Amino acid sequence: ATDEALALLDTALLIDEPLTLPFALDTTALGTHGAAVPTVLHALTPPGRRRAAAHTADGTANPAQDLTRRLLAQTPAEQDRSLLDLVRTAVAGVLGHTDSTAVDPARAFKDLGFDSLTAVDLRNRIKTLTGLHLPATLVFDHPSPLALARHLRTELLDTTPSDSVATPGPTTPGSDEPIAIVGMGCRFPGGVA
Repeated sequence: ATDEALALLDTALLIDEPLTLPFALDTTALGTHGAAVPTVLHALTPPGRRRAAAHTADGTANPAQDLTRRLLAQTPAEQDRSLLDLVRTAVAGVLGHTDSTAVDPARAFKDLGFDSLTAVDLRNRIKTLTGLHLPATLVFDHPSPLALARHLRTELLDTTPSDSVATPGPTTPGSDEPIAIVGMGCRFPGGVA
């Protein structure tokens, strides 16, 4: 309405912001139709509405929950293979490959041809398939399909991959263990002291 538009213009002229965007937003309606709330609107919605819905609007099961159920029915080695296949298929789709076997699981995303735009595209595809809220830096945080599959397993099932190597904890020296003192001297060229 004209009155509302003029009031908004007056408000925009009074605040010290370089850009303003007036719009009506019904925050109670966000996420009520079974869709996940877009990331840009997270600050406007209660945390409970951010999770993927259990069922889609047409009543069919959510693919993300189906994935978790399938993984729980598998052995740890099968879970790793399934998640790696999921990641390789998504990577192949982003890169335009017709077959996921063209994606080397140990090769870094950077070496596969990823840039920031394709990284976000892959994150969005993985997010749709898993229902997880993933950062835009996903492929930089987990730099290969294998590393990403391991991360997804940890996030989805709250477990570590079956082939992960446990890092040993710190050891405390015994009282009878000898102490070694190591010294080092440096000489700089040109008579620098």
